[in-house]
Amino acid sequence: MSQPQILIVEDEAIVAMDLKLHLQDLGYGVAGLASTGEDAIVQAARLRPTLVLMDISLGAGMDGIEAARQVQALGMPVVFLTAFADETTLARAKDSAPYGYLLKPFDERSLHSTIEMALYRHRMEQELKASESRMRAIIEHALDLVVILDLSGRVIYSSPAAVHILGYQEGEKIGTPVVDLIYPEDRGKYAAIMGELAKAPGTSLTLEIRVLHKDGTPRLIEAVSHNALDVPGVHGIVVNARDITERRQAELDRQLMESKVQQSQKLESLGVLAGGIAHDFNNLLMGIMGHAGLALMELPADNPIRRRLHQIEVAATRAADLTNQLLAYSGRGKFQIEPISLSRLVDEMESLLETVISKKAHLEHHFEPGLPLIEGDATQIRQVIMNLITNASDALGDRTGRISISIGTMETGPLTPCLAGTPPEGLSVYLDVTDTGAGMEPDTLDKIFDPFFTTKFTGRGLGLAAVLGIMRGHHGAIQVTSRPNEGTSFRLLFPRSSQTSVRNTWEESPDQAYQGQGLILVVDDEEAVRSVASATLERYGFTVQTANNGRDGLRAFYDQAARVRLVVLDLTMPILSGEEVLAELRAGKGPGATVPVLLSSGYSSSDVAGNLHRYGPISFLQKPYNPGDLVQKVRVCLGE
Repeated sequence: MSQPQILIVEDEAIVAMDLKLHLQDLGYGVAGLASTGEDAIVQAARLRPTLVLMDISLGAGMDGIEAARQVQALGMPVVFLTAFADETTLARAKDSAPYGYLLKPFDERSLHSTIEMALYRHRMEQELKASESRMRAIIEHALDLVVILDLSGRVIYSSPAAVHILGYQEGEKIGTPVVDLIYPEDRGKYAAIMGELAKAPGTSLTLEIRVLHKDGTPRLIEAVSHNALDVPGVHGIVVNARDITERRQAELDRQLMESKVQQSQKLESLGVLAGGIAHDFNNLLMGIMGHAGLALMELPADNPIRRRLHQIEVAATRAADLTNQLLAYSGRGKFQIEPISLSRLVDEMESLLETVISKKAHLEHHFEPGLPLIEGDATQIRQVIMNLITNASDALGDRTGRISISIGTMETGPLTPCLAGTPPEGLSVYLDVTDTGAGMEPDTLDKIFDPFFTTKFTGRGLGLAAVLGIMRGHHGAIQVTSRPNEGTSFRLLFPRSSQTSVRNTWEESPDQAYQGQGLILVVDDEEAVRSVASATLERYGFTVQTANNGRDGLRAFYDQAARVRLVVLDLTMPILSGEEVLAELRAGKGPGATVPVLLSSGYSSSDVAGNLHRYGPISFLQKPYNPGDLVQKVRVCLGE
């Protein structure tokens, strides 16, 4: 902020110089010195100071009060300095409307506070004047339409705003019955309002009504109509109308956006809950699935208990599938990201899809040639396709119908209408699943992605919730169109990948004859997980050491770093998390920088995965896993 410049008007030179020194000590600039009222006016006009300190008594000629009137007319505030405090002087001073009044002698503190208050008051007054000028300009150039009607409802006056609101030139509709300008469906409302208004002179009524633009399109206006039939010079009904078409559309858009935000917040909260439940259940299922798998390995093939153990393992696997659906809904169910060809993925699933659809359904494929790849988790996307195909088959019921899968490309962006998710920016790859089934009512369509909402008697209501979670995890969106008794179409929008080729992955199958050797460190806070992992690895010839938190895991590693061949590391632990342990291992140049690490978790998060990849290539095993899964991953990590 620039330094305030003050003009001193004082006829005594010694007092003026003393005042100048005081002002400079207080941090003000002195624009000039004047000793007469006439000189004060000239210097004020020339120097344009921020404030004028004016002595009332200036000797012969114009006094300070008269000079102050003319200076303040130039837009500069004046503070009086005087040795007089009599009522007559005070009365004259008040008439000039000064911004302050200081009695001599005064101290520096009083001078400073008076100047600051005067500057503040003047600044506030200037801002107020500017605001008033702006408001006056707005009112004088208002875009509202003013129309005056006679008792019969004909236009006798129309303001210039008719040009931009309705497209008619000024005066073009004079003498026209205003009902001709009303949208046909709203003419009954208009007649009722005007009939009521005409009965009561001096009253006003507000209404919203559609009027016809000159080009024939309807415009929604908000009108305040006043009965001035008995007002001399008016003798009519004055209508002040404002075009609110865009405002009303904006309100509708805002309501739609708020609804989407509320839905997103609800889904986010439920997603966090679902992810936490799935994580805890997966840790619990580890003990069931792992020990059942170990028992099956130890029993002879003809042992009758194997059948019961197998049923336990199957039940645990089904429970794990359910928790995976919860993870998918929460958006935390994908980890292995790779370039994917959607058309190849669907081709590979064709025989499987044929087995899940109704016998009366005909499955069709329509793929654009030369489709770009997407980035995603193939397992999760297969689940999405299976869920949509299953729903399409259920929609057909016992009727003969058609289910089609189409894959193509389209340009999308923030304005692309979607029922759920955020549309990708730029070229997107879409996958459509369309059926000719029963379709859905609008109120059903609004709820289809809610967890536990289902129209099936035996359903859990997690299928489409999982689809939404997976699509959110893939930064995609979903469009849905449906008509009762005509069918439903789901369109999934995926961001295009910058990759141009698909990586072929290979993993060795478990081998019962395999025998490993060396020390493996298992770090996990769940006793059931440590027990299953230890028993499995020891069965295959490894020596195992365990730790139940990250801090103890690091201590165990450093105690035997030269012997540790692999670290099986849980991501979510107390004291130190798996990520913190991994960061500590990779921070130095010793054995921890190169030791293979197999990460494991009750849920896998794409966000965590992205963070952990900075530590180099990593392997991941999602809980719950069976002994064979663990051994297979260990062999891959060890290159065996």
